[in-house]
Amino acid sequence: MKDVVRAVKNSKPVLIYDENRSVISFPAEIVSREIINFMMKNCDGIRLALPWRRIAELGLNRFRFNGNLIPIDVKSNGVSAERRAEFIRRLVSGKVDPGEITCPGRIFVEEAKEGGVLERPAFGEASLDIARMSGFSLAGVYSVLITESGEVAGRDYALRFATERGIVAVSINELIEFRLRNEKLVERVVEATLPTKFYGTFRAIGYRTPIGEIVALVRGEVSEGDVLVRIHSECLTGDVFHSLRCDCGEQLERALKMIDREGKGVLIYMRGHEGRGIGLINKLMAYKLQEEGKDTVEANIVLGFPPDLRSYGIAAQILMDLGVRSVRLMTNNPLKIEELRRFGFKVVREPIEVEPTKENLRYLKAKKEKMGHMLCIND
Repeated sequence: MKDVVRAVKNSKPVLIYDENRSVISFPAEIVSREIINFMMKNCDGIRLALPWRRIAELGLNRFRFNGNLIPIDVKSNGVSAERRAEFIRRLVSGKVDPGEITCPGRIFVEEAKEGGVLERPAFGEASLDIARMSGFSLAGVYSVLITESGEVAGRDYALRFATERGIVAVSINELIEFRLRNEKLVERVVEATLPTKFYGTFRAIGYRTPIGEIVALVRGEVSEGDVLVRIHSECLTGDVFHSLRCDCGEQLERALKMIDREGKGVLIYMRGHEGRGIGLINKLMAYKLQEEGKDTVEANIVLGFPPDLRSYGIAAQILMDLGVRSVRLMTNNPLKIEELRRFGFKVVREPIEVEPTKENLRYLKAKKEKMGHMLCIND
């Protein structure tokens, strides 16, 4: 990664790529007119990747998310590359007056995980890693590279583009491998026996992580063969109080029963994922908005959150620590499958649908229609 850091120190952009897409990236703290102009000529819209904590501190979440993006700009009769670069630098340093910001605009603020590609293997997180490794604050500007015919640039085009212009190129996989060799986001702290009333006896392994304390329930020898795995997002209302507003509690019970029957498997209980990452009180506020007519996605957005703040890189590192390599993942969420595969796991899906009720039918339909969850729902 020395070439990447050297390029940034010399005010050069970095190309980050995977098989299907490529982006031009640079630390937001020192972004220049030249970098913004280069992006505007060769890429699509400009994205500003920031950790959620920073988005909230800057008050940017007072503007509505459009999907996972907040489209903003600086108020002006005409915005040049130099004006945009200066606005971004001042914005990430907290020196922009709220009255200077207009929405919608052509700078797309995106929530990115502070743990970088080890927390979520995506371009926003990779941009944060580039900034961090180069000694700058956690804020990255990036833009998706476009071919001369206007299509999203794949790997081969991007590497030719970088070579012809003397731009350092790095893949998301290379960033992941480099960071895994040099650091770790999870710490195995303790292991104890956990006998349960309904699901048999597990090894309960406790981990300290950047998102809180997480427990993995393990049955059998999981470092060999295909392993039944459930990555379960914490849901107090569903898991403990058996709420009918969601399918979480039933999924948790079904997953534990499936592992018990098989005699082998892992359930990772993801604390910090309450309400798709917004927390318990905000989830209850979202419930109130749903009672007033919003669906589960709309409610998050009204409260100033993206539809889903979760990521699964922490769970991936726990699986690595346990020696799991081939996963039969109990999920209806395609994002979990995609992220685990990007961390190098072999993944096949084990559906874990439950029968809808009149109380959660609208919630499940929103997850299917707006978030792409793999559900079979009949009205």
